Amino acid sequence: MMYQDQYAHKKSDSMVSSGMDTLSSSGADAMFGSSKFGKYLQTGVEQIQKDCGVVECACYSLCFCVVVLGYHMFSDGVFSSLITLASVVQFLGLVLTLVKVEQQKSFGNLSINMLQLYVPIYVLRLMCTLFHEGYLPADASGDWAYQIADICALAIVCLLLWKAHFTHLKQTVKEEQYFPSLIIAAFCCGLACVIFPRHNLGIWADTFWTGSLYLETFVMIPQVRLIAKEMNVESLTSHSIACTFFYRFINFYFWVVCRLELVRERDQDYVPGYFVVGALAIQTVLLCDFIYFYGKALVEKNEWSLPTFEGCFSV
Repeated sequence: MMYQDQYAHKKSDSMVSSGMDTLSSSGADAMFGSSKFGKYLQTGVEQIQKDCGVVECACYSLCFCVVVLGYHMFSDGVFSSLITLASVVQFLGLVLTLVKVEQQKSFGNLSINMLQLYVPIYVLRLMCTLFHEGYLPADASGDWAYQIADICALAIVCLLLWKAHFTHLKQTVKEEQYFPSLIIAAFCCGLACVIFPRHNLGIWADTFWTGSLYLETFVMIPQVRLIAKEMNVESLTSHSIACTFFYRFINFYFWVVCRLELVRERDQDYVPGYFVVGALAIQTVLLCDFIYFYGKALVEKNEWSLPTFEGCFSV
């Protein structure tokens, strides 16, 4: 009798277990389908979650949904909508940075000098794009979506700076080498006052936008220097830098194609266009080595080393 009860109990447990497996399998089949392609897709999604993390996947998925929804509802699909896409990608990178700080309760290898430089970059750009249409996308996304992405990005930067200076997280901020932020900002603004396109047909609006672009050439240098000093980089920080690279690459590609828009019609002055495209090229090239080893690490799923001007650091 005792043996029969134990047998019945084991049989009941096995039935419950098989029922749960069946339910899980049916749920997966309902989501991905029961075909071979569905199973491959399910395996791929599980592998991505394992490699990148659930939080990163959630951020990327949300950004993808926003881009797709915005493209179909608020964009006319014209070429200039690439600028809005670039701003959304950069905003995603800052969201990943904020998630990293909140998750780890530490700033880790995040450069405060970089965040401080982002403030004048966004302020100068918004002073142009909020009141003038010269550098905005020609479709409906230029009416508000492009500016909203920059405003939200500026808000995240200010929030991170507040956490770094006025909360208990300031104890986790790494000491950085001296970086002449004020001198660089003054130089970029001075250069923008001398060499700037006239896409807005107004001096100050064009100067603000050009100064923001020149200053953005230097913004990632403190972050790269800190990574080289610490000899490592966290996962979310690397994803954030990758977003910055793709943002720069999209901007560079757009203005290479539309470089003639930066030429002054009255005197046919090509110099401002050369400076703008050249600055965007430098911004993109500065992160090319990082993105190469970043992509290599994702494909090979192992640790990697990135050569820098201060040595090598492993991820």
